[in-house]
Amino acid sequence: MYELWLAIHIVCAVIWVGGGVSVHVLARMYAKSGDPVAQMDFNRRAVAIGNRLYAPLAIVLIVAGVLLVEEVGYDYGSLWIALGFLGWIVSVAVGIGFYPRERKRINAAAGTGDAEAAGALAGMRRVLFVHSIEILILLLVVVDMAVKPR
Repeated sequence: MYELWLAIHIVCAVIWVGGGVSVHVLARMYAKSGDPVAQMDFNRRAVAIGNRLYAPLAIVLIVAGVLLVEEVGYDYGSLWIALGFLGWIVSVAVGIGFYPRERKRINAAAGTGDAEAAGALAGMRRVLFVHSIEILILLLVVVDMAVKPR
């Protein structure tokens, strides 16, 4: 079963982190375009992808990771496992606590159909900044999983 759990864990990580990097690069491109309507549309689509793809992947990833730890008998107190859990928890906390609240603020600011509203654009900049940090953390978790520091 080790190979199966490892394959599931790695595939989920590749799609979740790699997809997150791609979404981030696209978000930066939209932000530089200066087209607030396109930015709002992209924001809506990114939220949909996050809810429908990345959130379930995060759950499958952690379940497969726990099954790997159990299968191999790794110590949950190992630094690399603790850092992996910490990175996952931070990302999930941001996904549950920050993004939905910020999405509501952005939608409220643009509620009149005005994507150029200062509040909507400021909200999208905040999301981009937080997402930068989240992606950095997830990339560090990938390095952590590969290097396995003691």
